[in-house]
Amino acid sequence: MKKISLIALFAALVAVNVNATDLFTGSKHVSWGDGGLQIAANQFAAAQPGNLLKVHFTGASDGIEFKVMNANFDHLAGSREAAWISGDGAFEQFLTQTAVDSLKAYGLEIIGANFTCTQVELLESKTLKEGFTVWTGFFWADEWSTLELYWNGYAGVDWSKATALRIYSEANRSDFVINIKENWEAEGQIADQNAMTAGEGYMELPLTDGLRNRLANAGHWMIQFNKETGAPFNVTDIVLVGDFTTAISNTAVESKAVKFFENGQLVIIKNGVKYNTLGAQL
Repeated sequence: MKKISLIALFAALVAVNVNATDLFTGSKHVSWGDGGLQIAANQFAAAQPGNLLKVHFTGASDGIEFKVMNANFDHLAGSREAAWISGDGAFEQFLTQTAVDSLKAYGLEIIGANFTCTQVELLESKTLKEGFTVWTGFFWADEWSTLELYWNGYAGVDWSKATALRIYSEANRSDFVINIKENWEAEGQIADQNAMTAGEGYMELPLTDGLRNRLANAGHWMIQFNKETGAPFNVTDIVLVGDFTTAISNTAVESKAVKFFENGQLVIIKNGVKYNTLGAQL
């Protein structure tokens, strides 16, 4: 079960009281056969990076997915794989800048194998860290807990400008295990905590050309934690830092970025120009 600190909980409750928008209220059964709950792009006109989507559900017995209603129904940037839900409750999805841009352009589909959606709220919440936010939220790191992220969260990054990957947490210590993987095979290991340095509230992985290439071309990221002998803790942000001033912008929404595969390679078109996942023009 996800847990958050009392400070984070109080801040979230204050944010809810300040401003909340209902994007949906009612009863919609969601399944692969019945289809998902679709929310039009114009309902996200006021959305901002750091806002929280809160999905209330009943009768869940599987997982939940967030998809952008573009031609490919791509996963929403910053959303999690293996986002399991069960019974009655609520699931929280925080919005990155890339997610906001795509929601305003295309709208959202909430899908999964089996649950009934009763309400979707858009809430004010947090300020994003400096850099390119791949994921933000609350993930409980206990014994060999793995945060799995779709590739959509880091598609469009100008990797030539990325200098480090930061993993922020509320651990207040650095004596825990981090493994960054692209799969469970031995060759799927990308880096671990031994290659990282501790900063104020984060562990930082300096990026070499080899690491940039591995991270950029991974089909997804699997970031595994083990608390070791200390207490479990929340992971709050996965952020790339660097000088993102060229190629594909992290914040630009003036034109839509379209992603597709061409000859087995992920290609991104923005402003009529083709780029690869490293942000280099093709």
